[in-house]
Amino acid sequence: MRLDWLRTTTTDDGPFATVVLDVTQDTPDGAEQVRLRWRSAREDLARQGADDKALDRLEEAVTGAGASDGTGGRVLVAGADGVLVDRVVDTPPERGLAHWGTTPDLLSVATAVPEVIRTVVASIDEEGGEVRGPGDTEAHRVRGDSSGPVHKTSPGGPSDGPVQERVEETWRRNAQAVAAEVDTAVRSGAAQLVVLLGDARSRSRLRDELSAGSVELVAEIEHTGGQPSAELPDTVVAAADDVRTRRRSEALERFAAAAGRSDGLAVTGLADVASATRAHAVEVLVLDPERRPTDELWLGADPSEVSLQRDELVALGREPGATAEAASALVRAAVSTDAELVLAGPGAGTGVELSDGVGAVLRFPIGPGS
Repeated sequence: MRLDWLRTTTTDDGPFATVVLDVTQDTPDGAEQVRLRWRSAREDLARQGADDKALDRLEEAVTGAGASDGTGGRVLVAGADGVLVDRVVDTPPERGLAHWGTTPDLLSVATAVPEVIRTVVASIDEEGGEVRGPGDTEAHRVRGDSSGPVHKTSPGGPSDGPVQERVEETWRRNAQAVAAEVDTAVRSGAAQLVVLLGDARSRSRLRDELSAGSVELVAEIEHTGGQPSAELPDTVVAAADDVRTRRRSEALERFAAAAGRSDGLAVTGLADVASATRAHAVEVLVLDPERRPTDELWLGADPSEVSLQRDELVALGREPGATAEAASALVRAAVSTDAELVLAGPGAGTGVELSDGVGAVLRFPIGPGS
């Protein structure tokens, strides 16, 4: 899971308020229920010491947003500079969160917000198709050979063969035009998934014209034309979920393999992960949300300066200023050092052994003095 979207939390001095809120409005009293849930969260934050300025900023964000239809959640982080993170998610949280502290609770944020899978969606028909790249709000219509015939005639006439061949050639050129647009969207958007829509024959023609790199990312969905069905968005979401599951399993398998070697490219336990974090050696931080460490880490001026022992930071010339819950401090440090995060635990598909509920795949081995 990439964490660059949380970068603003590493340049704000805090303190921070973290809110995970159920904003479901699928009943007549839905808006009132959201208001009550926010009021409870605000009161909880106030009891923890949150100042009125931060609370008012959060309230403005929560109440100022348009009402969402159906079920959903809201994930917010506010700091000294204002609201730093504000995400709407399709799935409401199992339980809400209101946290005030030296660091934001970024593990809960990352758990609540699904990893963005950069997706290209391409629909194909006999006349061309539509392509929507990563981040696009609307699909781009692609037309290939507008002068060629696209409909086959009833067989039987003496000229039937050449006509049918011209139709097939038109279809092929149209598929080439759509494929070129897909390949461009994949490259420019660094796509991780390509969803193909259309009837089986049209999808097959399109797939044959795609570059090898695009083909590796393809997931096909049966759709026989006309307006997309109501189930289609859910199907695309399911394809993205499959990619998330695969990426998570691959990352955990990589950690397990590295932990089984003696080259020092995997560590586990709070002390060793904190040491690797200070050295900017962590490439992938592994955390089990169900076993998140409860220890406090000492913090230096930079988010990567974390340690179980205050004297350890002092010996390195840092001046510890405060402590923070370990999981929150480590995830914020991972954001600041361009590390990725992978969540272990139930449903991960791969069993890994984590001391203190935390581990890391390293960019390079570290020594005891790092």
